[in-house]
Amino acid sequence: MKTKFGCCLILGSFVPQSSGESVEMGKVEQLRDGLQLLKENGYDFAELTVQFLTQLSEEEFHEAKQVIQQTSLNIPVCNSFIPPQLKIVGPNVSITDLDDYLDLAMRRVHEIGGEQIIFGSGGARTIPDGFSQTQAYEQIKQFLCRCETYSAKYGITVAIEPLNKTESNIINTVKEAMSLAEEVNLPHIKVLADSYHMDLEKESFTILKQAIKDEWLAHVHISDRDRRFPGEINGEEAMDFSKLFRVLQEAKYKGLISAECNAASLVDVSALSLQFVKNTWSSVEGGLANVQSN
Repeated sequence: MKTKFGCCLILGSFVPQSSGESVEMGKVEQLRDGLQLLKENGYDFAELTVQFLTQLSEEEFHEAKQVIQQTSLNIPVCNSFIPPQLKIVGPNVSITDLDDYLDLAMRRVHEIGGEQIIFGSGGARTIPDGFSQTQAYEQIKQFLCRCETYSAKYGITVAIEPLNKTESNIINTVKEAMSLAEEVNLPHIKVLADSYHMDLEKESFTILKQAIKDEWLAHVHISDRDRRFPGEINGEEAMDFSKLFRVLQEAKYKGLISAECNAASLVDVSALSLQFVKNTWSSVEGGLANVQSN
């Protein structure tokens, strides 16, 4: 099966994609232009933010669904799940508000054809100063159990995203995310790996072999250092994507891979990056095939 490569459209997110991006364009128009751009640049799919979908009025969401239905680009994955003000841990967690939000978010992701939601949400899950880490961890487990209820209802997988320590003070590595997924042991709860966070936490890509073998790894995000697009940075400062792709191919990873990056010009950089990614993936694939044939 051919590996599919996508790109995140950071629309309506609390994670800015570009400091130079215009905010005057309407939300649905941004979506239409973004999907068209990714299609023209050769991506297999787009990844939206849950925040973009939940911030739309019912009328805007209806228009957005029409735009999505008119494009040949699927949106199987959404990220930026829980807004920072809707707390998952700490003394101010509202189960009622979380339930209302989860139902809205998963229903809308389902209605646009989405199958996965990435649970990073550093602002919502970061442990407040002085709060018990043990209690916070239990709250996250309870949150994932609530996610399972709506995941089963709407057919959505939730993938736990490890975040580096500057973005969250809990679940910082793939190994920790796998341990959490194993503890809750729920059918719709899996794990995501992000090259950016793994690099900052100095976590070896080899952990992904176990994640794939045990069927925890549901999705992969790629970006270079400083959230740059793969291929943007040259020389020794660049991340070794050959090493990452070799691990994924050796472990027979069958999932999707998305670029989650910041860029001053998504128009130019995303197309060049995709070619770099495909060339690197094919080169690794060819090398492994030669080894196996000898």
